[in-house]
Amino acid sequence: MTIPASLVLFALLAPAPAPAVLLAACDLSPEVRSEVTNSAKPVADPSDFDKNVALLLALRQGLPHDLLVHESYQDAVQRFGIEGHLRKLTEEYQVLSMQHPDDLMYGYLYARSLIGRNTVSAVRQITELLALHPDFAAGHASLAEIYASTTFHDGEKERVERERFFQLCPRSVLQQRPGPLPDPSPLIDRAEHLLAGNGDPTRVVAMAQQGIRDEEWRLQRIRPFDWYSAEYKRQNQRALQLEYWKMWSIEVRCERRAGRPEKAAELLAVMDRRAESLERHSDPIYWDALSALAGLYEEGNQKDSISRILRSMRQFLVQHPDSQRAVQMEELRKQAARLN
Repeated sequence: MTIPASLVLFALLAPAPAPAVLLAACDLSPEVRSEVTNSAKPVADPSDFDKNVALLLALRQGLPHDLLVHESYQDAVQRFGIEGHLRKLTEEYQVLSMQHPDDLMYGYLYARSLIGRNTVSAVRQITELLALHPDFAAGHASLAEIYASTTFHDGEKERVERERFFQLCPRSVLQQRPGPLPDPSPLIDRAEHLLAGNGDPTRVVAMAQQGIRDEEWRLQRIRPFDWYSAEYKRQNQRALQLEYWKMWSIEVRCERRAGRPEKAAELLAVMDRRAESLERHSDPIYWDALSALAGLYEEGNQKDSISRILRSMRQFLVQHPDSQRAVQMEELRKQAARLN
Protein backbone atom coordinates (compact mmCIF):
# COMPACT_ATOMS: atom_id res chain seq x y z
CA MET A 1 0.00 0.00 0.00
CA THR A 2 1.26 3.50 -0.82
CA ILE A 3 0.73 6.80 0.94
CA PRO A 4 -0.40 10.01 -0.78
CA ALA A 5 2.22 11.82 -2.86
CA SER A 6 1.83 14.95 -0.72
CA LEU A 7 2.88 13.00 2.36
CA VAL A 8 5.83 11.49 0.53
CA LEU A 9 7.01 14.98 -0.46
CA PHE A 10 6.52 16.16 3.12
CA ALA A 11 8.62 13.28 4.41
CA LEU A 12 11.42 14.00 1.96
CA LEU A 13 11.57 17.67 2.88
CA ALA A 14 11.06 17.34 6.65
CA PRO A 15 14.22 16.89 8.73
CA ALA A 16 14.32 14.88 11.92
CA PRO A 17 12.43 16.83 14.57
CA ALA A 18 14.34 19.01 16.99
CA PRO A 19 14.11 17.97 20.65
CA ALA A 20 11.74 20.82 21.46
CA VAL A 21 9.38 19.76 18.66
CA LEU A 22 9.45 16.16 19.86
CA LEU A 23 8.72 17.18 23.43
CA ALA A 24 5.71 19.24 22.37
CA ALA A 25 4.26 16.71 19.90
CA CYS A 26 0.55 16.67 20.71
CA ASP A 27 -1.48 16.01 17.58
CA LEU A 28 -1.05 14.59 14.13
CA SER A 29 -1.14 17.05 11.26
CA PRO A 30 -4.61 17.26 9.68
CA GLU A 31 -3.49 15.44 6.53
CA VAL A 32 -1.82 12.62 8.44
CA ARG A 33 -4.72 12.40 10.88
CA SER A 34 -7.07 11.77 7.96
CA GLU A 35 -4.93 8.85 6.84
CA VAL A 36 -4.70 7.45 10.38
CA THR A 37 -8.45 7.74 10.81
CA ASN A 38 -9.01 5.79 7.61
CA SER A 39 -6.59 3.10 8.80
CA ALA A 40 -8.54 2.68 12.02
CA LYS A 41 -11.48 1.24 10.09
CA PRO A 42 -10.93 -2.54 10.05
CA VAL A 43 -11.16 -4.46 6.81
CA ALA A 44 -13.86 -7.10 6.43
CA ASP A 45 -11.79 -9.62 8.38
CA PRO A 46 -10.42 -8.08 11.61
CA SER A 47 -7.99 -10.99 11.96
CA ASP A 48 -6.24 -10.11 8.68
CA PHE A 49 -3.29 -8.40 10.31
CA ASP A 50 -1.38 -7.43 7.17
CA LYS A 51 -4.32 -5.67 5.55
CA ASN A 52 -5.35 -3.92 8.74
CA VAL A 53 -1.93 -2.40 9.44
CA ALA A 54 -0.84 -1.83 5.83
CA LEU A 55 -1.72 1.85 5.66
CA LEU A 56 -0.10 2.69 8.97
CA LEU A 57 2.99 0.71 8.07
CA ALA A 58 3.25 2.76 4.87
CA LEU A 59 2.76 5.98 6.82
CA ARG A 60 5.47 5.02 9.29
CA GLN A 61 7.87 4.17 6.49
CA GLY A 62 7.10 7.47 4.75
CA LEU A 63 7.21 9.58 7.92
CA PRO A 64 9.94 7.93 10.00
CA HIS A 65 10.46 10.94 12.28
CA ASP A 66 6.80 11.44 13.21
CA LEU A 67 6.43 10.24 16.80
CA LEU A 68 2.64 10.19 16.65
CA VAL A 69 2.63 8.11 13.47
CA HIS A 70 4.82 5.57 15.28
CA GLU A 71 2.36 5.60 18.19
CA SER A 72 -0.55 5.04 15.82
CA TYR A 73 1.27 2.13 14.20
CA GLN A 74 1.97 0.56 17.60
CA ASP A 75 -1.68 0.92 18.56
CA ALA A 76 -2.74 -0.80 15.33
CA VAL A 77 -0.39 -3.73 15.97
CA GLN A 78 -1.84 -4.12 19.46
CA ARG A 79 -5.38 -3.88 18.09
CA PHE A 80 -4.97 -6.37 15.25
CA GLY A 81 -1.88 -8.43 16.08
CA ILE A 82 -1.48 -11.78 17.77
CA GLU A 83 1.36 -13.02 19.96
CA GLY A 84 3.98 -13.16 17.22
CA HIS A 85 3.17 -9.69 15.88
CA LEU A 86 3.30 -8.17 19.36
CA ARG A 87 6.64 -9.79 20.16
CA LYS A 88 8.08 -8.66 16.82
CA LEU A 89 6.93 -5.09 17.48
CA THR A 90 8.80 -4.93 20.79
CA GLU A 91 11.91 -6.52 19.29
CA GLU A 92 11.88 -4.01 16.44
CA TYR A 93 11.71 -0.99 18.72
CA GLN A 94 14.27 -2.47 21.07
CA VAL A 95 16.71 -2.68 18.15
CA LEU A 96 15.91 0.89 17.10
CA SER A 97 16.49 2.16 20.63
CA MET A 98 19.86 0.40 20.73
CA GLN A 99 20.81 1.83 17.35
CA HIS A 100 19.86 5.33 18.59
CA PRO A 101 20.89 5.22 22.25
CA ASP A 102 20.59 8.98 22.81
CA ASP A 103 17.35 9.44 20.86
CA LEU A 104 14.40 10.19 23.16
CA MET A 105 11.86 9.14 20.53
CA TYR A 106 13.17 5.60 20.07
CA GLY A 107 13.80 5.09 23.76
CA TYR A 108 10.22 6.08 24.46
CA LEU A 109 8.77 4.02 21.61
CA TYR A 110 10.56 0.92 22.86
CA ALA A 111 9.14 1.48 26.34
CA ARG A 112 5.70 2.19 24.88
CA SER A 113 5.78 -1.06 22.89
CA LEU A 114 5.85 -2.89 26.23
CA ILE A 115 2.54 -1.37 27.39
CA GLY A 116 -0.03 -4.12 27.78
CA ARG A 117 2.61 -6.86 27.61
CA ASN A 118 5.08 -5.84 30.30
CA THR A 119 3.38 -2.75 31.60
CA VAL A 120 5.36 -2.54 34.84
CA SER A 121 8.60 -2.29 32.87
CA ALA A 122 7.03 0.28 30.52
CA VAL A 123 6.04 2.46 33.48
CA ARG A 124 9.55 2.28 34.93
CA GLN A 125 11.25 3.18 31.66
CA ILE A 126 8.88 6.01 30.76
CA THR A 127 9.21 7.43 34.27
CA GLU A 128 12.99 7.43 33.89
CA LEU A 129 12.68 9.26 30.56
CA LEU A 130 10.39 11.86 32.09
CA ALA A 131 12.90 12.49 34.87
CA LEU A 132 15.30 13.64 32.14
CA HIS A 133 12.64 15.27 29.93
CA PRO A 134 9.82 16.50 32.20
CA ASP A 135 8.05 18.33 29.35
CA PHE A 136 7.75 15.24 27.15
CA ALA A 137 4.00 15.23 26.56
CA ALA A 138 3.72 11.75 25.04
CA GLY A 139 5.31 10.17 28.10
CA HIS A 140 2.82 11.84 30.43
CA ALA A 141 -0.02 10.70 28.18
CA SER A 142 1.08 7.06 28.32
CA LEU A 143 1.45 7.08 32.10
CA ALA A 144 -1.93 8.77 32.56
CA GLU A 145 -3.58 6.09 30.39
CA ILE A 146 -1.87 3.26 32.28
CA TYR A 147 -2.78 4.64 35.71
CA ALA A 148 -6.40 5.06 34.59
CA SER A 149 -6.67 1.36 33.71
CA THR A 150 -8.31 -1.11 36.08
CA THR A 151 -5.30 -3.38 36.52
CA PHE A 152 -2.71 -0.64 37.09
CA HIS A 153 -5.01 1.95 38.58
CA ASP A 154 -3.50 4.68 40.74
CA GLY A 155 -5.85 7.61 41.12
CA GLU A 156 -3.31 10.13 42.41
CA LYS A 157 -0.65 9.32 39.81
CA GLU A 158 -3.28 9.39 37.09
CA ARG A 159 -4.37 12.87 38.19
CA VAL A 160 -0.79 14.18 38.21
CA GLU A 161 0.05 12.77 34.78
CA ARG A 162 -3.25 13.81 33.28
CA GLU A 163 -2.91 17.39 34.52
CA ARG A 164 0.65 17.65 33.25
CA PHE A 165 -0.31 16.26 29.85
CA PHE A 166 -3.17 18.70 29.39
CA GLN A 167 -0.94 21.57 30.44
CA LEU A 168 1.33 20.62 27.56
CA CYS A 169 -1.42 19.54 25.13
CA PRO A 170 -4.66 21.26 26.18
CA ARG A 171 -6.66 20.26 23.08
CA SER A 172 -5.57 16.64 22.93
CA VAL A 173 -7.31 13.50 24.22
CA LEU A 174 -6.22 10.40 26.07
CA GLN A 175 -7.19 6.90 25.01
CA GLN A 176 -8.73 4.15 27.10
CA ARG A 177 -6.47 1.25 28.00
CA PRO A 178 -7.20 -1.47 27.22
CA GLY A 179 -9.61 -0.75 24.39
CA PRO A 180 -13.00 -2.46 24.39
CA LEU A 181 -13.02 -6.16 23.64
CA PRO A 182 -15.06 -7.58 20.76
CA ASP A 183 -18.40 -8.97 21.89
CA PRO A 184 -18.65 -12.76 22.09
CA SER A 185 -19.69 -14.16 18.72
CA PRO A 186 -23.40 -15.03 18.39
CA LEU A 187 -22.81 -17.24 15.35
CA ILE A 188 -22.57 -20.63 17.05
CA ASP A 189 -25.88 -20.09 18.86
CA ARG A 190 -27.39 -18.91 15.59
CA ALA A 191 -26.09 -22.03 13.88
CA GLU A 192 -27.78 -24.21 16.51
CA HIS A 193 -31.07 -22.39 16.00
CA LEU A 194 -30.76 -22.63 12.23
CA LEU A 195 -30.11 -26.37 12.49
CA ALA A 196 -33.10 -26.82 14.80
CA GLY A 197 -35.20 -25.06 12.16
CA ASN A 198 -34.10 -27.49 9.43
CA GLY A 199 -31.57 -25.08 7.98
CA ASP A 200 -29.14 -26.10 5.26
CA PRO A 201 -26.39 -28.22 6.90
CA THR A 202 -23.61 -26.70 4.81
CA ARG A 203 -24.63 -23.20 5.81
CA VAL A 204 -25.01 -24.23 9.45
CA VAL A 205 -21.49 -25.69 9.62
CA ALA A 206 -19.98 -22.65 7.90
CA MET A 207 -21.70 -20.36 10.37
CA ALA A 208 -20.49 -22.37 13.37
CA GLN A 209 -16.92 -22.47 12.07
CA GLN A 210 -16.93 -18.71 11.53
CA GLY A 211 -18.17 -18.32 15.09
CA ILE A 212 -15.17 -20.29 16.34
CA ARG A 213 -12.80 -18.13 14.30
CA ASP A 214 -14.39 -15.04 15.82
CA GLU A 215 -14.01 -16.46 19.31
CA GLU A 216 -10.37 -17.38 18.66
CA TRP A 217 -9.78 -13.81 17.53
CA ARG A 218 -11.46 -12.46 20.67
CA LEU A 219 -9.26 -14.61 22.90
CA GLN A 220 -6.21 -13.20 21.11
CA ARG A 221 -7.30 -9.79 22.37
CA ILE A 222 -7.06 -11.14 25.93
CA ARG A 223 -4.43 -13.86 26.25
CA PRO A 224 -1.19 -11.95 25.44
CA PHE A 225 -1.98 -8.89 27.57
CA ASP A 226 -1.31 -8.12 31.21
CA TRP A 227 -4.40 -5.91 31.42
CA TYR A 228 -6.27 -9.12 32.26
CA SER A 229 -5.84 -11.42 35.24
CA ALA A 230 -4.82 -15.06 34.95
CA GLU A 231 -8.27 -16.07 36.18
CA TYR A 232 -10.01 -13.95 33.54
CA LYS A 233 -7.84 -15.55 30.86
CA ARG A 234 -8.70 -19.02 32.16
CA GLN A 235 -12.40 -18.21 32.10
CA ASN A 236 -12.25 -17.07 28.51
CA GLN A 237 -10.11 -20.03 27.48
CA ARG A 238 -12.67 -22.38 29.02
CA ALA A 239 -15.51 -20.53 27.27
CA LEU A 240 -13.74 -21.04 23.95
CA GLN A 241 -13.28 -24.76 24.66
CA LEU A 242 -17.00 -25.09 25.34
CA GLU A 243 -17.76 -23.32 22.07
CA TYR A 244 -15.56 -25.85 20.27
CA TRP A 245 -17.60 -28.70 21.72
CA LYS A 246 -20.79 -27.01 20.58
CA MET A 247 -19.36 -26.59 17.09
CA TRP A 248 -18.22 -30.23 16.90
CA SER A 249 -21.68 -31.34 18.01
CA ILE A 250 -23.24 -29.19 15.31
CA GLU A 251 -20.94 -30.77 12.72
CA VAL A 252 -21.99 -34.30 13.76
CA ARG A 253 -25.68 -33.38 13.58
CA CYS A 254 -25.21 -31.76 10.19
CA GLU A 255 -23.47 -34.82 8.78
CA ARG A 256 -26.36 -36.95 9.97
CA ARG A 257 -28.85 -34.47 8.50
CA ALA A 258 -27.00 -34.54 5.18
CA GLY A 259 -27.21 -38.34 5.03
CA ARG A 260 -23.54 -39.02 5.78
CA PRO A 261 -23.64 -41.27 8.88
CA GLU A 262 -20.12 -42.59 8.29
CA LYS A 263 -18.69 -39.06 8.42
CA ALA A 264 -20.73 -38.34 11.55
CA ALA A 265 -19.31 -41.49 13.16
CA GLU A 266 -15.76 -40.37 12.30
CA LEU A 267 -16.33 -37.00 13.91
CA LEU A 268 -17.83 -38.63 16.99
CA ALA A 269 -14.82 -40.89 17.32
CA VAL A 270 -12.54 -37.84 17.26
CA MET A 271 -14.68 -36.17 19.94
CA ASP A 272 -14.44 -39.32 22.06
CA ARG A 273 -10.65 -39.25 21.89
CA ARG A 274 -10.65 -35.58 22.83
CA ALA A 275 -12.80 -36.37 25.85
CA GLU A 276 -10.33 -39.07 26.92
CA SER A 277 -7.54 -36.52 26.69
CA LEU A 278 -9.51 -34.11 28.88
CA GLU A 279 -9.92 -36.86 31.48
CA ARG A 280 -6.19 -37.64 31.51
CA HIS A 281 -5.38 -33.98 32.04
CA SER A 282 -8.15 -33.42 34.62
CA ASP A 283 -9.54 -30.65 32.45
CA PRO A 284 -12.49 -28.86 34.07
CA ILE A 285 -14.61 -29.12 30.91
CA TYR A 286 -14.45 -32.93 30.92
CA TRP A 287 -18.01 -33.12 32.27
CA ASP A 288 -19.28 -30.80 29.53
CA ALA A 289 -17.58 -33.00 26.93
CA LEU A 290 -19.26 -36.10 28.34
CA SER A 291 -22.63 -34.33 28.31
CA ALA A 292 -22.19 -33.39 24.66
CA LEU A 293 -21.24 -36.95 23.73
CA ALA A 294 -24.14 -38.41 25.68
CA GLY A 295 -26.57 -36.19 23.79
CA LEU A 296 -25.14 -37.13 20.42
CA TYR A 297 -25.15 -40.86 21.17
CA GLU A 298 -28.71 -40.63 22.45
CA GLU A 299 -29.80 -38.87 19.27
CA GLY A 300 -28.07 -41.58 17.25
CA ASN A 301 -29.79 -44.35 19.22
CA GLN A 302 -26.38 -45.76 20.18
CA LYS A 303 -27.18 -47.54 23.46
CA ASP A 304 -23.78 -49.13 24.06
CA SER A 305 -21.97 -45.85 23.57
CA ILE A 306 -24.28 -43.85 25.80
CA SER A 307 -24.01 -46.53 28.50
CA ARG A 308 -20.24 -46.15 28.34
CA ILE A 309 -20.51 -42.38 28.66
CA LEU A 310 -22.90 -42.70 31.62
CA ARG A 311 -20.37 -44.94 33.39
CA SER A 312 -17.73 -42.27 32.90
CA MET A 313 -20.12 -39.65 34.25
CA ARG A 314 -20.81 -41.75 37.35
CA GLN A 315 -17.08 -42.15 37.96
CA PHE A 316 -16.63 -38.41 37.61
CA LEU A 317 -19.38 -37.73 40.14
CA VAL A 318 -17.80 -40.11 42.65
CA GLN A 319 -14.64 -38.00 42.47
CA HIS A 320 -16.45 -34.65 42.16
CA PRO A 321 -19.87 -34.80 43.86
CA ASP A 322 -22.32 -32.28 42.47
CA SER A 323 -26.09 -32.42 42.97
CA GLN A 324 -26.97 -30.54 39.78
CA ARG A 325 -24.78 -32.78 37.67
CA ALA A 326 -26.28 -35.84 39.35
CA VAL A 327 -29.73 -34.67 38.28
CA GLN A 328 -28.46 -34.09 34.75
CA MET A 329 -26.97 -37.59 34.59
CA GLU A 330 -30.17 -39.17 35.88
CA GLU A 331 -32.15 -37.45 33.14
CA LEU A 332 -29.69 -38.77 30.56
CA ARG A 333 -30.04 -42.27 32.05
CA LYS A 334 -33.82 -42.10 31.70
CA GLN A 335 -33.52 -40.96 28.08
CA ALA A 336 -31.12 -43.81 27.35
CA ALA A 337 -33.51 -46.31 28.91
CA ARG A 338 -36.17 -45.30 26.39
CA LEU A 339 -33.98 -46.11 23.41
CA ASN A 340 -35.01 -49.03 21.21
